[in-house]
Amino acid sequence: MYLIEREEFLASLQSDLRRAGRGEGCCVMLAGEAGLGKTSVVRQFCAANDNEHTILQGTCDALFTPRPLAPLYDIAWQLRPDLWPQAGDTPDRAAFFSSIFQELSKQKQTTIIVFEDVHWADEATLDFVKFLGRRISQLSCLFILTYRDNEIYPGHPLRNVLGQLPVHSLTRLTLKPLTRPAVEKMAVERGYSGEDVYSISGGNPFYINEILAGYSEGVPDNIKDSVLSVYNQQTEKTKRVWEILSVLPTGFEVKYLERMEPAYIEGIEHSISSKILILNAGIIFFKHELYRRTIEASLSPFVRIALNKRILSLFREDFEGSGEIERIIHHAKNANEYEWVTHYAPIAARHAASVGSHTEARRLYLSAIEYYQGDNNDLLLQCYECYAYECYLTNKHKEAIIYTTRALNIWKEKNDAEHIGKAMQFLSRLWWYEGNRKQAESYGGQAIEVLQGQPSSKAKAMAFSNMSQLKLTLDQSDDCLFWGEKAIAIAQDIDDKETYAQALACMGSTLMTSKSSIQKGVELLQKSLEIALENGYHEHVARAYTAIGTNGVTVKEYQLAKTALTAGILYCEERDLDSQKVYMLASQARLKLETGHWDEAYGIAGSLVKIEDLFPIAKIGALTVLATIKFRRGEQDALPLLLDARTLAFQTMELQRIIPVYLALLEYEWLTGKSYIEPAALSGAVDAMVQLKVFSKKSRFYFWLGKTGKDYLVADENPGEKDERGSSRSVVNDVEVWENWGCPYEQALALFEGADKDKKKALALLQALGATAVCEKIKQEMRATGIKSIPRGARQSTLSNQAHLTLRELDVLKLLKESLQNKEIGDRLFISAKTVDHHISSILLKLQVNSRARAVQQAIQSGILK
Repeated sequence: MYLIEREEFLASLQSDLRRAGRGEGCCVMLAGEAGLGKTSVVRQFCAANDNEHTILQGTCDALFTPRPLAPLYDIAWQLRPDLWPQAGDTPDRAAFFSSIFQELSKQKQTTIIVFEDVHWADEATLDFVKFLGRRISQLSCLFILTYRDNEIYPGHPLRNVLGQLPVHSLTRLTLKPLTRPAVEKMAVERGYSGEDVYSISGGNPFYINEILAGYSEGVPDNIKDSVLSVYNQQTEKTKRVWEILSVLPTGFEVKYLERMEPAYIEGIEHSISSKILILNAGIIFFKHELYRRTIEASLSPFVRIALNKRILSLFREDFEGSGEIERIIHHAKNANEYEWVTHYAPIAARHAASVGSHTEARRLYLSAIEYYQGDNNDLLLQCYECYAYECYLTNKHKEAIIYTTRALNIWKEKNDAEHIGKAMQFLSRLWWYEGNRKQAESYGGQAIEVLQGQPSSKAKAMAFSNMSQLKLTLDQSDDCLFWGEKAIAIAQDIDDKETYAQALACMGSTLMTSKSSIQKGVELLQKSLEIALENGYHEHVARAYTAIGTNGVTVKEYQLAKTALTAGILYCEERDLDSQKVYMLASQARLKLETGHWDEAYGIAGSLVKIEDLFPIAKIGALTVLATIKFRRGEQDALPLLLDARTLAFQTMELQRIIPVYLALLEYEWLTGKSYIEPAALSGAVDAMVQLKVFSKKSRFYFWLGKTGKDYLVADENPGEKDERGSSRSVVNDVEVWENWGCPYEQALALFEGADKDKKKALALLQALGATAVCEKIKQEMRATGIKSIPRGARQSTLSNQAHLTLRELDVLKLLKESLQNKEIGDRLFISAKTVDHHISSILLKLQVNSRARAVQQAIQSGILK
């Protein structure tokens, strides 16, 4: 079948398929509103390539609560039936994803995978899209995903996925309505008014085909009338079947339809032959979704409710072992059977949480709360607490605070000390994430006060562990260990492995940030991680990774930090653990900044600050990193970011937040010659560091005080031997130390404190980093001291390279201009195709474009290429 005005889309798919055949797998996002022919394009493309390629197809369903991993299970059956988890098993998501990837890598033919309607995908499926999309270039595989772009609102989960797929292996195609000449030609050939057909259809191929297919006489005023006209011409038996099918977004199994409408065969025979209905694998459904929606909307509320009640009854009869719980909830909502929503939604939520679909679990618990109409406080309590916990995991802390407070009020009415203390401890944790130190300490202290005299319990152990964490964040190491040991004593007594893992993480963190006990701290954190992984404690696995990674950056154990953060971020992405993920991303941005990878740091931090309602604990770090890179490069909008970070940092009352902001502000003052920190506030910070014995005249803080002429705030006597948190016991003037750590910016600053030749080396390092404003500042200082022959910096050709591309990246870019593929570029430059791929990713990031062609175009426009 010839598809009108779809040749360029089919050609693009064919081009990407050839690319995949060369071992450069890629993703294609095929977008368009309902009816534009996404499925038709994909079907024709697959049909044309069916003989020489393996084709796997999966579909997402339009349920209130989509079935987790539905399209992945579809392709698992097609790929290898034994990949499907056994009935009743809860699959380990990471392992399941890996098994699919490994099976795809074994395919002898190029594989085409199609996921249709991913705008309806559940969070777990979207995680798989990210998982495969980031690794697709390693396979001979073309991954096609279709979606309705007009249904992707700003906060839709699919938008986040689209933004995280590697641009070098992603093609975006958007179908457009057919043009007026094409529609008029089609209509005239069938004896219709082309102008009328175009004005009614707007060029939508589905509308056009339905109008021109002869289902109704004449041209209706709109497509709704067209569909209903066809409906009204059917027999009563056919109408009844259509009405039943119209309330089922995922189609209806023949076995159920037979029970609801025993004479269904007579009613649908003509509909199937005319292809209004499709029968596939024992499931009957409308060929066009818009048909189903139109008929469903035409039903009276009473008929719609009655049909949903009958379907709900059928599904409930077969519930045990059927795995249809999401469909039960969907029809319970539409049947106004709210008691069944509140009964089944928590069951589905627990299952979703167990497989790492915490966003889905959050939505399901909220459904149970919203549809509950009884007065059973015990049921509400369970839903409130579970919903709040899922909100906490998925970065919805304000919502978690609201519902935990509601639960606390009910527990107070019941006078249940253990649960009151548990709720207070959780509120302490939530308020800490929100950057409100006073509330965090208040609730943490109240929890201990309530539980102190109670028997040993998990709530009591958690309250002690929470207090250990609060002391940790104030750099009160002895108190942190004291409360951690108390928590562990109870946890071991009652065999509470979860609290044990959490307390180990707190104690390990405080030990890791002390020079004399770094290794001991790492060992405790590794033990916490092992316990959490072994027992499936998602939150505590993430917390252990976060602690190792974040503390690793603090103590300059960068390789340890990089490994932990990479593994932790991936773990969190696969399980919707958004809170810990963004916290680790903020630490990753800091790591990239300190190790000289400024473009990557800039990208990570810039993405974080754009997140709506980003919690302050993560936002402080992201703002500080972003502002630091901006002012070092001479960008003008850094100060507002620093001032925002300072406000948030002071609310936390934690030196680990305040010091990095002050360091950045002091550096900014040095560059601009203006003062932004009041001496009293700065003196207070110094006093606090001295009191905690985390300050030294060898520290970065003292270094920047000297640079800004504010070292008079420090007493003459040496206040201690340890550095402030964040300086990692560094010796600022020790160039070799910074070089060994891999911190080029600090190495340059240390060099600049040396002889003239060292100052020139420092300038070269700073120029390589792109620290334009800093270079100009130190040039001024060099001229002021009479230094001659100051390096002028990069040549004019390099200055035109505003994206700071490396020489190798320039080589790759020149070959991209020749339209060469990765393998061909690799052969020319004597590097692997994978290395080429990494260079191209960096080029796209630096030029801020999303395709090779645009990279070349941008490079020509900016003078990088001629």
